[in-house]
Amino acid sequence: MLHPALTRALATAHMEDLHRAAARRHTIRLARRVVHEPRVAATPIAYCDSPRLDYVDAARPRLTA
Repeated sequence: MLHPALTRALATAHMEDLHRAAARRHTIRLARRVVHEPRVAATPIAYCDSPRLDYVDAARPRLTA
């Protein structure tokens, strides 16, 4: 018969191993889903030309909204 503290430590270690294995499976599942997603094109620069943007351009004054 094992000491109660040793039994508890073994049970805790087993639960931690199960948790790590589940986290690893979850990470792999997410990575596979990301790999199979279609790529989204980056936003064209023309859409970024908004007066709400706070930037300095050589041809225009500073715009803030």
